[in-house]
Amino acid sequence: MNEARSRVAVLRCDDYSEEHVYEVMKKGIDLIGGIGSFAGPADNILVKPNFLHSSEESKAVTTNPSVIKGMLRILSEAGYTNVRYGDSPAMGSCRGAAAALGLTDGLYGASIADMSEAVSVDFPEGSTAKQFWFTREITEADCVIDLCKMKTHALERITGAVKNAYGFICGQHKAAGHVKYPNDTVFARMLTDIHRAVKPRLHIMDGIVAMEGNGPSSGDPVRMNVMLFSADPVALDTVFCWLVDLDPLLVPTNYQGQLAGIGTCTEENIEVITLSGGGEERSVSRGELFRMYGNASFDVSRSGGPGSILGLFSRVMTKLSRPVIDTSKCVRCGICVGHCPVPGGAVHFDRGKDSPPVYDYSKCIRCYCCQELCPAQAIRKRTL
Repeated sequence: MNEARSRVAVLRCDDYSEEHVYEVMKKGIDLIGGIGSFAGPADNILVKPNFLHSSEESKAVTTNPSVIKGMLRILSEAGYTNVRYGDSPAMGSCRGAAAALGLTDGLYGASIADMSEAVSVDFPEGSTAKQFWFTREITEADCVIDLCKMKTHALERITGAVKNAYGFICGQHKAAGHVKYPNDTVFARMLTDIHRAVKPRLHIMDGIVAMEGNGPSSGDPVRMNVMLFSADPVALDTVFCWLVDLDPLLVPTNYQGQLAGIGTCTEENIEVITLSGGGEERSVSRGELFRMYGNASFDVSRSGGPGSILGLFSRVMTKLSRPVIDTSKCVRCGICVGHCPVPGGAVHFDRGKDSPPVYDYSKCIRCYCCQELCPAQAIRKRTL
């Protein structure tokens, strides 16, 4: 085996029964070195799932609670005692999101992190972002374990290990980040700076039931029946792309992540491993992986140019795409209006709350915060 290659373990997992998920996670982590290669016995560990907002587990918006419990159990059985878990949602609280999933304090000795206190952290070596408003728990953690969800994303095409790091930013500062980094390319560069600053050690993707279509919160659950494991967030997201027949270079977080040195999206630099029917470790090619676990009909945007012109493509597509409201689904809750990050707002109740909001596209920066947070799944990305 070439040690320079990034290893990504891909294992089948057909359901969310807690014992089954735990067993799969234990095998997957062991395939890439074992939990002891990622955390020291005295480390302050933060397990960071995707809690986009409070949501039922059946909607596939958040990391499934069985995956979170599996990770906490593995840490507990390995003797780690300084463990917290949580995320900083864009809307609502970490405890509220955990409660919606039936998660509580004290699971396998771990406590729910508050994730609501913002701490300013300077990062002068950042290529795009020189300062962050991290949650206090991020600044206190020695080891961050990323439990991301396999989903589509209106801005970045997919959200996985690289994108999940935006949850390190304290919730009330997330909107400002979309204004400061207003297109998919520059936003991806900012995310790579977050990874360079925090250096998460382990990435595990919940792809048992993924989300396709209008992700990351309004799409459709789809069975993929897999879990992915890696120390390399870009390689893990790249293998996600392979599984859904998407060119990894069309994903800005992959392309920019490789340029920034946080991982690789180059096929020859990635080794995919799985277990044989007899339980033996073996490497598989990209083609064999797709035959085993792939889904060519997965609903994700596959149009666009190659990575070498991704920056230009990003600017063009930012102008040619826009969020639109399905007025038949809109419940006029006002969340899109209240959470628009643009000063003065780009979406308003121009005709009062008896009618759906309307966009001022001359002000809209196409960050799709409105689409992410819409509880009625009434907002979609449309390309002109």
